[in-house]
Parts: sequence; structure tokens; C-alpha cells
Amino acid sequence: MVSKNILSFILAAAVGISSVSAAAVAVPEAAPAPFVIPDDVEILDLRTEEDKALTPLSKRVNGGIYVCKAINFDASQGCKLIVTSWGADTSLLNTDYNNVISSAGADAGTTCQFYDAYSGSCTGQGYLYIDNPGISDFRNFPWNNGAGNWNDITSCIKCWY
Repeated sequence: MVSKNILSFILAAAVGISSVSAAAVAVPEAAPAPFVIPDDVEILDLRTEEDKALTPLSKRVNGGIYVCKAINFDASQGCKLIVTSWGADTSLLNTDYNNVISSAGADAGTTCQFYDAYSGSCTGQGYLYIDNPGISDFRNFPWNNGAGNWNDITSCIKCWY
């Protein structure tokens, strides 16, 4: 890392002045690291059988959405990478992620809609739109015209990528 004194000298030489206060030189801080799906994440493959046969499963297969049972992507209560088929109504009813999702983020280029009910297709009182980087706290998003929030009510997901 370059010290403030050296930066001051370089700046002074570049603009042709004899002295520059070190306090006047801004040293940029490192940008925060982008969110990365953990290497050890468990994958819940909910794609159609046809899609499973066409594309091998990996952490970066299209249609991935990282979901957590706690807010702020806290993995202590459980997180999984759910993989869906393009545009398919994907039920969570028979999974351990039905009505427990509190934060979620889609892969880059993927957009998803979360629904509160499944009856052969995604239904309910509207949907919650999620893309990249995602939503860290579903409690901040009203559901059913403000009767509640989206925390712990998702039963169906539909994604496009």
C-alpha cells in the first residue's frame, strides 16, 4: 500500500505545486467483497426430469436461487441453492423449505417470483419478485395488501434465466 506522504509527493509533482497536505489526499478503501454462495452449500434440485437429463447439476447451473431460513442469509438455520426449470411452477410443499424462507438471492441473470400458495401452479396473494443480489430480509416486504409480510410464507417459486 502506498503511504499518504508518497501520494502527496506524487500529486504535488503532477500538478506542479510545492506542498500538499496529506489530509487532502483521499485514499480509497477496498470495496466490500460481493456475496458468494458458499462452496459447501447443499443443492435442492427441483428441475423437471427432462431438464435433469439434459444438464448436469452444478453450483452454477442456470436457474439457481440461494434461499435461507433466517434473515440476512444467515446459514445457522439452514440455506440451500434451489435449482428450478425455466418458467416452471416449482412447489416447495414437500421440501423442508416450505413456509420458512426469510432471505433469498438469485444467480446473476436469473429472476424469480415467490408465491405463498401452490395448487398445481403458483398462486396466492400476489408474488415477491427476486433477482440478483436478492433480498436479505423478507419481513421488509408487505404481503396480502399489508396484512402481513413475506417472511416464512413461500410455497412456490417460478424462475426465468
